[in-house]
Amino acid sequence: MSVSIEVAGPCRRKLRIEISAERVAGTRAEILREFRRFAELPGFRPGKAPEPMVEKRYAREIDDEVRKKLIPDTYREAIAEQKLRVVGAPQIEKIEHQPGQPMVYTALVDVAPDFALPNYKGIPVKRKETPVTDEDVNKMLDSLREEQADFVSVEGRGLRTGDFAVIHYSGVAEGKPIGELVPDAKGLGEHRDFWLLIESDSFLPGFCDQLLGGTVGEKKQVLINFPADFPQPALAGKKATYFVDIVSIKEKKLPEVTEEFAKKLGAESLDKLREQVRNAIARQREAETQSGLRDQLVEHLLKQVQFDLPESLIAAETRNIVYDVVRENTMRGVSREELEQRKNDIFGFASQSAKERLRASFILDAIAEAENIKVEEHELDNRIAELAQRHRTTPERLKAQLTEHDALGEIEDQIRVAKTLDFLLANAKVETTQ
Repeated sequence: MSVSIEVAGPCRRKLRIEISAERVAGTRAEILREFRRFAELPGFRPGKAPEPMVEKRYAREIDDEVRKKLIPDTYREAIAEQKLRVVGAPQIEKIEHQPGQPMVYTALVDVAPDFALPNYKGIPVKRKETPVTDEDVNKMLDSLREEQADFVSVEGRGLRTGDFAVIHYSGVAEGKPIGELVPDAKGLGEHRDFWLLIESDSFLPGFCDQLLGGTVGEKKQVLINFPADFPQPALAGKKATYFVDIVSIKEKKLPEVTEEFAKKLGAESLDKLREQVRNAIARQREAETQSGLRDQLVEHLLKQVQFDLPESLIAAETRNIVYDVVRENTMRGVSREELEQRKNDIFGFASQSAKERLRASFILDAIAEAENIKVEEHELDNRIAELAQRHRTTPERLKAQLTEHDALGEIEDQIRVAKTLDFLLANAKVETTQ
């Protein structure tokens, strides 16, 4: 086998691989023998037909099997021989083969970029200390009170600001049900038993203000002028009428912060609850601080070194980010039309983010290699156990699923990156500020 390499781009190589006629003939003979074992030809029992007849009958299939066998094998050999760090799958092109002749094909591959590592020890980072105050604890306790709130039905008075109204509603615009105008956002058209916080900026502009004073069982007509920049283009700038039934009025009652409240949350006493809340806030802030320090490390490294990236990886990572952005915006209720209008901005953001992620990944991988940072078996098992608990399955089942989908390597990469960032932080020059 002979291999020649042509530079086809900053991170792309074209390999011309020639397989000797002798190796091709030997592989073909092996495959022909396998075909002969199972070949069924008129007048012959399976495995007894003459090879020339089998070869003639199954010539195309045999040729296909020869390629399926030789090309992957010789491609792997060529990569190892040339010591190429290939990323992604190859593009196999121009397969040439005539009987009795060598087989020749080209493989277009993307390779990892070559770059010199910057000085990665002693990176300056700033750590901001934010002590937990009594005010912070009280705010968290208020959040816990909100989670434990009761909603009490109110009778004998009309709706007030701050109440919750349970309503049925349906809307029309330009003589058509709003659900028909915006089929991908049917909740704008109608809803039953809808809980609505009565505040000026709740739901739709002016909706709640027109319900103030309404009583249980009362029917209301609410007129809405959708603003010109409304997220749903089909309703932007249009007038609508909503027919509303007030089913019930709820008033939120927050529990007092007492010993009983603390015990309801599983604490021994109110003092213990405050201590637990303070510790929880401190842990959260420490996690945020650690994340911020790691971001500073990566930002510093990205500024220190520039290099080209494989186009196939940029394209794949960009697609992943675009998918995530579209999914998150869709879950927030952003319409397809608005996403289409913003597609250039979304793609630009995704492309830039993809390049930064990939560059950071290559730099951190090179540092890990230079410092011999590896993932131990118990570290991988611990991470799988954590993920299994989160997804309510067993570590054994999750590991089997990850293995089946060839995803264990991704988990291992995540652990290696985390260990590399820990190493960089341990060797960083940390300045503490208030």
